[in-house]
Amino acid sequence: MIPVRSIEPIFQKITERLSIHARRLHDKTFLVDLTSGRRYSFREFNGLVDRTCRYFEKLGLRPGDTAAAVLENSMEFCLLYFGALRSAIRFNPYPSIFAPGDVQRDTAAIRPKAVFLPEPRREEFRDLDAEKIFLPTGTPGAFIEGLEHFPPQFSEVAVTPSDVACLYCSSGRLVDPRGILYTHGNLAVLIPSVIRGLGLSEADVHLIVLPLAHTAALNYSLLPAAWLGATAVLARDFWTERGRFWRIVGEMNVTYVEVVPTVLYILLHQREMPDRPVAISHMACGSAPLSPILRNEFETAFGLPVADLYGLTETGPTHYDAVWSPGWKRGTIGRPLDCNEVAILDGEGRGTRPGEVGEIAVRGGNVFPGYAIHPGLTSSRFRDGWFLTGDQGMEDQEGYFHFKGRKKELIIRGGINIHPGEIDEVLRTHPDVIDSKTHGTPDDFFGELISTEVLLRGGSTATGAILKTFLGRRLSPIKIPDSIRIR
Repeated sequence: MIPVRSIEPIFQKITERLSIHARRLHDKTFLVDLTSGRRYSFREFNGLVDRTCRYFEKLGLRPGDTAAAVLENSMEFCLLYFGALRSAIRFNPYPSIFAPGDVQRDTAAIRPKAVFLPEPRREEFRDLDAEKIFLPTGTPGAFIEGLEHFPPQFSEVAVTPSDVACLYCSSGRLVDPRGILYTHGNLAVLIPSVIRGLGLSEADVHLIVLPLAHTAALNYSLLPAAWLGATAVLARDFWTERGRFWRIVGEMNVTYVEVVPTVLYILLHQREMPDRPVAISHMACGSAPLSPILRNEFETAFGLPVADLYGLTETGPTHYDAVWSPGWKRGTIGRPLDCNEVAILDGEGRGTRPGEVGEIAVRGGNVFPGYAIHPGLTSSRFRDGWFLTGDQGMEDQEGYFHFKGRKKELIIRGGINIHPGEIDEVLRTHPDVIDSKTHGTPDDFFGELISTEVLLRGGSTATGAILKTFLGRRLSPIKIPDSIRIR
């Protein structure tokens, strides 16, 4: 096991670092918004964050309140996120693909003071039972122009390391409601450790193609860039930019990009190759199991090694797969970051010997304090100070860790966590369904597909298509099974 590095000697919020860089780096570009084509310097972006804090004040948001957001990758998302951190408001982001019903279930439990939504989806979210604030995302620059009416100065709100910075809602809320609390202290420990482990620097240029509402894009790119004074290039999503991915990497001199296996698959099969030498030394891939076949095919086609990254929302990244190291060991998730200890425990909570498979357990300053929606679940996930990940793993003789699969039934489809029990619970409300069982099946493109077996009542004429339509009125599209087998 690797010893835990204690919290930084002087506790700093991410937004305090942003202010330092605004004074130190002035006009250096912090954020490039590919959607609008605009570049924002550290000084300009920091000023807009201050104005966003003033905007929160006008809305009546105060320190300790929760603000939710259902937004695509955008300047609006970034300003709300950093504004919330600076104002000591708990930020509660949702992926933009979430359906109103998904958001409603969480907000009913969390009760945010406000939910920020895109104006083009006003009708869709009409019945959301919460204080709704629609942002003019359909008109580029309109939100930022509106911020010009607010004063440009705002004093950082003091927090303690234990104060909650973010609240993330995991999948499977019907059967396993949670609400993952992540503190300012967690971030202050995690982000410098990620920087050290991955060897990031102020000179880096990060390309962000994964959703900011998921923690991978935040923890590997946006927050390290803000901490270091580096540059982030923001895409609305990978699908929008997939046809010019390598051109962006080349023109922007990108040095780091975090992807999921689905992205590797698309880049491999759309047959677009870089038209110039690229600055990235490897592809960083996480959020879903990485197929060795896909990894080998990608590395052969593009000549770039793929780092297999591991972590959870409750912990952030826990390991680093140092593909740049002369001693790199292919096929592992690497060694633990210096902010946490990692152990492999048997069913009795005892440590295993090298080579033995058990449950991956983590402890350190990066580990979250608990769940908000279902706090009783917190105690069941901790044992003697160790957070039990629910994943199976193994540590070898050289101290490298190997991911061996999930102890829990979570399905990860294209990097999105899906709890099969949520799908089954909805299906069982159909009058013709006696029972159903949903599980994941391996897939080269998505990592896993959703497969469901359904037992119908005698005489029923329901088909797989009918049941998919039934689910489509109640769940987000990403959760609809790829195949339904009728019995």
